[in-house]
Amino acid sequence: MPTTVTFAGNLVEDPELGYTHDRKPFVSCRVLVSRRVQGAAGEWVNDEPRPHNVEVYGSAATRVHDSCGSGDPIVVRGLERTETWPAKGTGEKPTKKVVVVLDNCFGEVGVSLEYLSARLERADRAAAQAS
Repeated sequence: MPTTVTFAGNLVEDPELGYTHDRKPFVSCRVLVSRRVQGAAGEWVNDEPRPHNVEVYGSAATRVHDSCGSGDPIVVRGLERTETWPAKGTGEKPTKKVVVVLDNCFGEVGVSLEYLSARLERADRAAAQAS
């Protein structure tokens, strides 16, 4: 059973737009998440930042691609899955965790307003359903 995760962080680079074999849009990006933890003396310190691989599918993918860029603060809610593939020549099977945001199914991506303000613009429903 997939695990649901929610986190806020900053985009490491501009989201990359691609298309599935049946021409559905998707975006791949990495989000760097920094946590505050309590140190040995009780003081709050920054923990080591951790990157999260994120894939967004459907009409949300094009909106993320068009609206977000490197360094932007975002909030992600999606399903965590582990990808495995055979390494060439070694026989090993490397793995990586990916948070998947599926359009019209589960998950979402939004801009974090903790340190900025934004003016919202509604997406055209007909255009969103066409993609």
